[in-house]
Amino acid sequence: VTRRFERAFAAPVPHPNGLQATEDGLWIADQDAGRALLVDLETGEVIRSLCTSAGKASGIGYGHGALWMCSNGMPSTRPPTPDDTERTRIVKTDPMTGAPLAQIRVPEDSDVHGVQWTPDGLWLTTLDQQSLTLVDAESFVPRRSFRVPMQRAHGLAWDGQSLWCAFTTDRIVLQFDATDGSGLEWIDLSEEPFEPHGLTMWEKRLWICDATTGDVHRELSHA
Repeated sequence: VTRRFERAFAAPVPHPNGLQATEDGLWIADQDAGRALLVDLETGEVIRSLCTSAGKASGIGYGHGALWMCSNGMPSTRPPTPDDTERTRIVKTDPMTGAPLAQIRVPEDSDVHGVQWTPDGLWLTTLDQQSLTLVDAESFVPRRSFRVPMQRAHGLAWDGQSLWCAFTTDRIVLQFDATDGSGLEWIDLSEEPFEPHGLTMWEKRLWICDATTGDVHRELSHA
């Protein structure tokens, strides 16, 4: 399936590497400084900018009264900071202040580039296992997992029933049944001028950010 996108705006940071749309606006994960920025969905203007305890951030989710950010190991493009750690963590923070609420070690210490809160718990892109994994939002105990057909699974989106996952290298977005992992839809982005990194859904339209160009794109309306 081919869906077309338009450039919405430039992100307020050079390397946006995670998206989460909410009623308050669009959350963007800043790959370089680990910040979480809430911006207006129409203009991209910054509403709130939070310093979090995430290090090399990739992926952001919102739910269960908190922000959830992936903090992936030591950086290669800048000097390390006290928030950088050898192991990947999921950092839970206060969405108003950025204050740390919890830091959770990822199952099997997998690299994670996407996180999505759902009523069933948190979905993670567990890259080392080439899978998507659902964990309990309180205990972080894995509930279920399924393999995905491509490597470098990145941003995750939730439409209320199914999961959408961006595969950066292949420039593909896949829709999965969240109960058994079966594929539902395949979106080819090879003709689009961006790589899919962060992914979210708002009002039935997919939004994608490109950590290379720094732009945010949204899906054109479709029937």
